[in-house]
Amino acid sequence: LRLIRTISVFDSLYLMTTAIRGSVSVLLWAVFILALVEMCLACVIQSLVEDWIRDPANKGTEGGHKVYMYFGSFSRSMLTMYEMTLGNWMPPCRALVENVDEWYMLFFLMHKFIIGFSVVSVITGVFIQETFKVATSDDQIMLNNKERTMKQHAVKMKTLFQAADDNGDGNLDRDEFEQVMNDKGVRNWLSSMGLDVGDAGTLFDLLHNDGGYITAEDLIRGASRLKGPAKHIEFAEFITEWRQHQVMVEQMRNQLNGVCGSGMMLKGQESKPVPILRDDDGPSNFCPSNPSFCGFGSRRA
Repeated sequence: LRLIRTISVFDSLYLMTTAIRGSVSVLLWAVFILALVEMCLACVIQSLVEDWIRDPANKGTEGGHKVYMYFGSFSRSMLTMYEMTLGNWMPPCRALVENVDEWYMLFFLMHKFIIGFSVVSVITGVFIQETFKVATSDDQIMLNNKERTMKQHAVKMKTLFQAADDNGDGNLDRDEFEQVMNDKGVRNWLSSMGLDVGDAGTLFDLLHNDGGYITAEDLIRGASRLKGPAKHIEFAEFITEWRQHQVMVEQMRNQLNGVCGSGMMLKGQESKPVPILRDDDGPSNFCPSNPSFCGFGSRRA
């Protein structure tokens, strides 16, 4: 299994072996319940036809031979019940209906509806559920699925990048990106993968690097980050604008520090008042605790 886990070709084989190993307990309980039910039914049907089989008038006849072949003993009855449940149920049914009594038809129909359809379908559904449970909880299977999805996404994004890169320089500028994104087929293709393109310009702003263009790696990484409902793109756009505003606020803070002098402490600290100079000493300084501005008005100390 360790060798199989390292080879992607055997992903399906690893999934099956892991699911079978995880379904052993379910298999044991299913065999126990089915065997118990079939045992009870075999005892009932074998006891009902036993007198007919022992009747001297039926011995040596073709009908008697068929009935004995299917229900002549407990072991034969058990095998017949499993055959009716998992295989062909008509030959045993015909043997009793044609030779013993037609009312046995009701027994076989009820057995087929209850055991053959309901019970077997429930057991099959439990096995399928256990397989999905293993597939969604096994770490190695999740890693393999994630790697496969990332590879498929990278191949698709590289195909899109090559189609959009007209000059072949390995970079997409705004014009090239918007040109390919305005194509309706490309939009629908991206939407099918969970990337809804509302505005090509906004998407370019979210994907481009510091150089102002998009590389293949930028497209792969950015598209993977923005895949999902449209609100993901809107949230990413909000984060981008917030960072830009943060840079602007930092620049304004630095400018204010330079204008208002060393008495100001605007970088993340609480502002402290600075002494207000007299008119003959020069213009008053700005202080957050004093609603005065640099060079405008004055107050007497």
